[in-house]
Amino acid sequence: MSAKRDPVHVEPNVTEQDQIMREHAGSMLRKWEEHEPVAPFEDVWDRYLSAAERNRRKQQIRNKWRAAAASFLVLVLLGGGVLFSSPEVRAALSRFPFMKMLLAGGGFEQQGLSKIEQEGLGVHLNTSVIDRNIRFTMDEVFYDGVQIVLNYDVEYLDKNKKIGEKDVAVYYDLHFDGAEPTAMSTHKFTKLSDHAFIGSTLIDAYQYLDGYKLRMNISQIGQVKGDWSVTVPLSVSKTNPGTKVFFPGKTVEVNGKKRTIERITFTPVSTQIAIRTSEYREHEISYRLRDDLQTDFAMSGGMGGEYEIIRNFGPASAINPHPKYVEVLFDDPSKKAENFIQREEQAPLNESFPITLKGRNGGKVTVTRVDYKEEGAILTYEASDADNQCPTLLLIDSKEKEHFRIGQPVRISKERFEFQMTFPKLESGSLKQIKMISYDDKPGYKPKPPTTIRVPLDWSKP
Repeated sequence: MSAKRDPVHVEPNVTEQDQIMREHAGSMLRKWEEHEPVAPFEDVWDRYLSAAERNRRKQQIRNKWRAAAASFLVLVLLGGGVLFSSPEVRAALSRFPFMKMLLAGGGFEQQGLSKIEQEGLGVHLNTSVIDRNIRFTMDEVFYDGVQIVLNYDVEYLDKNKKIGEKDVAVYYDLHFDGAEPTAMSTHKFTKLSDHAFIGSTLIDAYQYLDGYKLRMNISQIGQVKGDWSVTVPLSVSKTNPGTKVFFPGKTVEVNGKKRTIERITFTPVSTQIAIRTSEYREHEISYRLRDDLQTDFAMSGGMGGEYEIIRNFGPASAINPHPKYVEVLFDDPSKKAENFIQREEQAPLNESFPITLKGRNGGKVTVTRVDYKEEGAILTYEASDADNQCPTLLLIDSKEKEHFRIGQPVRISKERFEFQMTFPKLESGSLKQIKMISYDDKPGYKPKPPTTIRVPLDWSKP
């Protein structure tokens, strides 16, 4: 499930955006031919979890974040008062694994964002501003032409002040110098000690912003008003080598309305599709993206303009990074929650495998093993078909506590719908039950199959 985005600005000119992307792609091709380096520097339908389950998930996310910070707390607490003058602690903060902390509790698309640290795709800035005895440091920025990630830390320099929950927050607005893109943002803050916390802000920006500057106007930190504003340069230099842009121009007609796939952008972290529609401000159609192995791309938000639709997804799967084609699926507008029946099924989890659970509409999900590792409990399962590839599975321990997955399932086999899910770190033998929540069609309701448009992809061309 994707984190909620807050609006930043409104209404881009998508036609102009496509022209910019075409010029950029052409520039990349020319530089490749000349052997020159590239320029330097739900809609996710949340039908699987009830409101109560979502609340428990939020609490679990908060608890997981606190646990993930524990190892760093040892360093900070041992430093005590020297936090404020120790270059070692300052250096440790600037190298903090922001993405690992952000993704530890789930709620964000994991497969893409985790690559930022794994592949060193962020640009380190280490830009600090001190006001009212508080130091704000912008440590790192990431930009791939689709989304922006800002990683920063905050230190309260008064050694006599111990911060509480209300002190762990940054109040800001975002401004792009020379541009007014539609953008949606969300953020996460994590307290590290009595005097410091870190934060990450994620921004989906629906305009190509390479070479622009982002102004983060910070008017308040915690309960203290002041000015810690910083300017951040945006560059796709680190993601360009792994970015590919296609302009299919393929059109399909659905219920008398035409929709054209104008652009598909693949980056190491994101996938974005731009669709032109004949209907003014279309909002009812749901869009999905699937590769040639029928693996669904994780959905990650989007926006609708006057005659344009832009949808963001996670990257292509690791086992199939360059699919021969992708399919854009347009779901029937009548496919709404009231047409489905929620069903729950539980089974004992006692190390006796396989465990077969009834999936959606006659399908099945077979759990084949659970491995208890340092990074979490890894559950392996096989789905009978594409429609059951992303089931809602919960692990229940001996205290009746339900544990939710972290991030999206990862496909591990090209031949079968075999996936792995990561759950919080759990002790072997602590789990007693596994529960699956499914939604079946109501009796008498037969949804129309999605309209599908196939887009061939030639990865051999620069």
